[in-house]
Amino acid sequence: MYFPLLRRLNNFQIDSLAINSLDSWLAIQRKAVLTNLSPVRFSGQTDINLDLAIDMFLLAAAPDIGILKTKYKVICPVCEAANGTYYSLQEIPNVEVQCKHCEFGFVPNERLDYVEIVFERCINPAKDLVSETHEKTGVSKDTFMGKDGSLRVDDLIKGSSSARRRLLMGLDTRYEAAQ
Repeated sequence: MYFPLLRRLNNFQIDSLAINSLDSWLAIQRKAVLTNLSPVRFSGQTDINLDLAIDMFLLAAAPDIGILKTKYKVICPVCEAANGTYYSLQEIPNVEVQCKHCEFGFVPNERLDYVEIVFERCINPAKDLVSETHEKTGVSKDTFMGKDGSLRVDDLIKGSSSARRRLLMGLDTRYEAAQ
């Protein structure tokens, strides 16, 4: 395995094939996308069920595994340009901000449907890649994937998985209210 800590996903009854797919996928990502990893992209490229992919990413970002770090990208509701990246839901502004591109005013914490969740790989693979001829995948870190191709905080609030509850529990009262 490139990331032996991923074996801990077995404790959550996640299939070994899915774990190995995530392990390999994380290892082959280009340096340019290591700070903008998406379970949506992983699911589409590996045919792993999207719900399972989201759960695996969230668990891999938990402190006891720590291979990934969760990031929240605020997107303008008008022009869909990136307007800041935060490492916790509490950091997302709860006051009006002006879009850096179109100057539209909005309160990011009140528009979780425009907060994209991406992940950053925190550690390097434990071993070198066997082949450098793999297909290079992903998008640049400044590219906005769009609502249909990205994971939003609002998507997690509406979901029912225990990993999602674990991530959001106590972080946002809207999550608790939605239950």
